[in-house]
Amino acid sequence: MRYRNLGWTIARILFGAFFIYAPIMIIVTFGGRHPPEPNAAAQHFTDALTASGFMNPLLIVDLLIGGALMLFNRTAPLGLILLGPPILVIACFHWLLTHSYVWGSIWPIWFAALAWHYRAVFRRLVEPRRH
Repeated sequence: MRYRNLGWTIARILFGAFFIYAPIMIIVTFGGRHPPEPNAAAQHFTDALTASGFMNPLLIVDLLIGGALMLFNRTAPLGLILLGPPILVIACFHWLLTHSYVWGSIWPIWFAALAWHYRAVFRRLVEPRRH
């Protein structure tokens, strides 16, 4: 029984660690800008995000906080809530702009698996209030 949740714990920590590592790597390696993209459409999209002046810092902060929250079982559902929108954008970016279907599918599948694991917590958000 002790090791029953070990797989979920490893999946949760690796998921969170990636979303801490990725923004730090972008800050250190690329100065807070997106890395070069494989085609013009993807590059235009990331250039527009960079030109806005607020999306990159907002995304970096969201990923860092969401990733950090994923490291702890108690705060993992909140981490999933924060990481949901960026994961959808990342998936659509890879599916529609870079055509990296596998890379674009890994994140929403992993996210959905973790969300399913924490479904009891999320169920409380939509249940009728009991007096």
